[in-house]
Amino acid sequence: MKNKFIPITGIVIAILVAGFFYNKYRIAPKVKFETLELTDLNGNSVSLDSFQDKKMFINFFATWCGPCVKEIPLLLSAQQILAKENFKFVLISDEPVEQLKHFQEQTGTGFQILHSEKKLQEYKIYTIPTSYVLNSNQEIVFKKTGEEDWASDAVIQKLKKLAD
Repeated sequence: MKNKFIPITGIVIAILVAGFFYNKYRIAPKVKFETLELTDLNGNSVSLDSFQDKKMFINFFATWCGPCVKEIPLLLSAQQILAKENFKFVLISDEPVEQLKHFQEQTGTGFQILHSEKKLQEYKIYTIPTSYVLNSNQEIVFKKTGEEDWASDAVIQKLKKLAD
C-alpha cells in the first residue's frame, strides 16, 4: 500500500508543477492597462487612455528577442491592413530608452514604441512576445503569448471580428 502511494504522489506533484509553469509562461495574463507606467521615447508620460475610441494592438517585446524581431514585418503588414479599421499598434518594452530608440531607427518601424517604467514581470508578463487586442472600450478581446503570423488573412479577419 505504501509503495503505491509514493508514485501517485509524485505524478500529482509533477502535474501540478507542469500546470504552474504552463500557466505562467504560455497563458497571457490579464493586464490592467490603465495601471501601466509608460513613457514615449522622449520621456513623456503616456497613458493608454489617450487612445480612447481606438482598437488597440499591444505587443510586449524585447529588441534581443528573436521571435519578437521576426514578428516586426508581420505586425507592420497587419498595421497597414487594420489602420482603416481604427486600430492603433503599440509596442512596449522595459529595455533602456536609448536601446529602444536605436531599435526603432535600425528597423525603420512606424510603430509607437513605449517604455515601461516597471519590469514586464511586475505585470506578470514572463513570455515575450505577448500580444493583446483591445476593443474601442479598452476591453481585452484577445491575448496570445509567442509568435504569430499577424499578417495572415485568417488572423486579420479574426482580429477584426473580435475587436468589433
